[in-house]
Amino acid sequence: MSDQEKKLDRLIELTEALLRTRISELLDKELNDSKKRKLYELTGRRKIRELSKLTDLSTGAISGFWQRWHSMGILKKQGKLYSKFFEEETGSG
Repeated sequence: MSDQEKKLDRLIELTEALLRTRISELLDKELNDSKKRKLYELTGRRKIRELSKLTDLSTGAISGFWQRWHSMGILKKQGKLYSKFFEEETGSG
């Protein structure tokens, strides 16, 4: 591995660490009730109607949270679907 590749890998490592810290801080503030926390934990794994049943949130409320979280940088959007930046992030740390 060249010196330049090592530097790039290190830069990626540091950037990911900063992102994880910032996302964790945002999640600690944003996921202030069990419904929001459960929704976040299941985001990217289930369809919106199933999430609505599991969280007792309306599909409109879920969509609103996803849009808000995307604008805050908590979620990323791929086409019409939202997902977490780091699958293991839960906001509990």
